[in-house]
Amino acid sequence: MRSKLSLLVQDGLKKKINTKWFKIVNIVLLVIVVALLNVDSIIKGLGGDFDNETLIYVYDNTGKFYSQLEKAYENAEALEMVGADAKIAKPEKSVDELKKDIIDKEDNDIIVLINEENGLYKSEIITYEYVDAITLQMLTSNLNAIKTNISLAESGLPEEELAKIYNNIEITRTYLTDELDENYEMMETIGNFLIPVFIMPFFFLILLVTQMIGAEINEEKTSKSMEIIISSVNPRTHFLAKMITSNLYAILQSVLLVLYIVLGLALRMVVTKTTIVASFGEQGVNLVNTFIESGMLANVLKCLPFIILMIILSFIAYSLLAGILASMTTSQEDFSQLQTPLMVVIMLGYFLSIMASTYEKSTFIIVLSCVPFISCILSPVLLFLGQVGLVEVLISVGLLLLTIYLLIKYGIRIYKVGILNYSSDKLWQKMLKSLKVKD
Repeated sequence: MRSKLSLLVQDGLKKKINTKWFKIVNIVLLVIVVALLNVDSIIKGLGGDFDNETLIYVYDNTGKFYSQLEKAYENAEALEMVGADAKIAKPEKSVDELKKDIIDKEDNDIIVLINEENGLYKSEIITYEYVDAITLQMLTSNLNAIKTNISLAESGLPEEELAKIYNNIEITRTYLTDELDENYEMMETIGNFLIPVFIMPFFFLILLVTQMIGAEINEEKTSKSMEIIISSVNPRTHFLAKMITSNLYAILQSVLLVLYIVLGLALRMVVTKTTIVASFGEQGVNLVNTFIESGMLANVLKCLPFIILMIILSFIAYSLLAGILASMTTSQEDFSQLQTPLMVVIMLGYFLSIMASTYEKSTFIIVLSCVPFISCILSPVLLFLGQVGLVEVLISVGLLLLTIYLLIKYGIRIYKVGILNYSSDKLWQKMLKSLKVKD
């Protein structure tokens, strides 16, 4: 049995890997991943201004605004947080000369004229074309804030009164529950980034495995080669070979994807001449350092074995179900129809995982995290966010193992009958009858 099983697995993998499509897709995937991880360097290499600051040339005819504007734009970290990338500059040319330079270069720099007429402050903002909303809104807010400060300073109010006006209100946050995690807000921030990164490849690999098993079984049935294979190999071995081959292919594709990411990050380190974390800017460095110092990294590493276990079990469960469904169909079209409910379940798990942070330990999301076929995607995410503990994860693992056991015990009976069935009539009746047949 082992020799036949290994022969089928080896032959199946060779057929998949030696195809032109596998090589073309992986070359394209390599280029896309490396390009996305180095998009800023590519734009700069092509002459783009990916990280060029927008210069705001201020002609302050009042002599009251420039120094305060310059101070407002000195905090680079605050500007980066709101997505603004601008710097105050003192013009060395006349307004008309600077206008001509901006027109000739089609530049995105900004000219600000500030004047005082009849005790009122007026400003004119001159640009070559439309300016992004964040830059314009921040400039407008700063001009208004500085105008208010100047007006208050010129009002003749005593310094004590001015101090009361300028001082921010003192705010103290009080929580009435003792169950809050001090790192909750950071987990939300990191989770919003890491969850899609984890879910997307996992989601597409499950789709790949299920569709691959269905396509192969239907191809063998359509070409009548199934009868030849089953005459020399028992259905259980054939079923196991299909499942192992598809999952090994998915593992291989995962390893290649990780390798492409490593190559992309290595290239980024070479180009930027910094560490991987530092190459993503100050915000990335601060986020990683805070994540490590808070102790959350240690918690994630503790959860890692359970997450890996859930991933392995989920691939086994979906492979078994896909093989059983495919065995009862006679064409890829029939399998697609039976596959639709399966896709709905996968999509449900995907969207629930994306929105997991909004449920905040609700009974609804905790119960769903234990449901087989949904738990494989949802449970690891909730464990990472701290919305479920190891008890709930162990329940999810137990129910998934029970599901796999039932699929193996009763699914193989359906598979034995289905793979040599070439009629779509009374499909469900045949499935129910096959369940009564003993192994």
